Amino acid sequence: MDSPADLGFDLKPDLPVPISLVGGRYLLFDIKIATYLRREHHICGVAIGTLPLSPSQNLFLGVPIEIMPEEAQLLVERGVGVIVDDARAHDQAVQSKDLARRADYLAKIDKQAKQVKHAKDQEKEESRRRALSKNAKPSPSSSGPMQAGRNAEQGEHDDSERALDAEEAATKSQVLFQDDSPVKVLPSTATSNTYVVTPATSRRLLPTPPAMLGSTVENLPSSYPLYRHLHDKGCFMTPGLRFGCQYTVYPGDPLRFHSHFLAVGAEWDEEMDLMDIVGGGRLGTGVKKGFLLGGASPSGDVRTFSVEWAAM
Repeated sequence: MDSPADLGFDLKPDLPVPISLVGGRYLLFDIKIATYLRREHHICGVAIGTLPLSPSQNLFLGVPIEIMPEEAQLLVERGVGVIVDDARAHDQAVQSKDLARRADYLAKIDKQAKQVKHAKDQEKEESRRRALSKNAKPSPSSSGPMQAGRNAEQGEHDDSERALDAEEAATKSQVLFQDDSPVKVLPSTATSNTYVVTPATSRRLLPTPPAMLGSTVENLPSSYPLYRHLHDKGCFMTPGLRFGCQYTVYPGDPLRFHSHFLAVGAEWDEEMDLMDIVGGGRLGTGVKKGFLLGGASPSGDVRTFSVEWAAM
């Protein structure tokens, strides 16, 4: 069994980590980095990637992880992340003449192929052992020692054929393998035990982004001071669209806690309709949360106000 370190649960990546900018959205393509940001920096994000074998489903989503512009800006300000123009970075990597990086990229692909071959050989050996163990047990319908021997021999032959058929079918089909990233593995020939790996991402080919790239996030919401203030208090935040607010605020990881507040940011001198405050307070009370208003003053400090319904 893999240790937590092997699975990436204790990963401490080299900073800053790349945050890919694709079509105006901020994405994380490495699940280990996403796990690190959630554990150490309270950045949850939203899984938007589908499974390769079921691209139309929307129940079990995975990488990439999309993060809010506020989260991207916070990571950039603290030197944890750097914004990378994904399309430009890929173009530069493909046109690069850095032979050493290409050789390292191909060597890692070859390493993955050998790991796949090793796993397939182990699976084949385990299948053979199960077949032999099953055939070693006497059949209850046998009428004598000679008949039992014939049944065992015939059973071994049938099981061996089934194991070979299953192995051949698995070899002909596409196999998903994950080391640092998901890849598709196809047999090179029908009679060869070597595998050719087609990477699903060119992340390994990309150079490490310099820290000076992407110093700010474009179109940053005016509610960013409120987000940063709540984050500094140790809160976890997720998009609050389903509750009619900007942020859903949790006292800890959303996997362990229910949210406590529905948060909405406002400018310091922004006029607010009283009915919006009443509606937000009633909505928060209806879902057992407080309605939180907040904004930054001209001096830079953030003030927050909680609206809750008690009794009438």
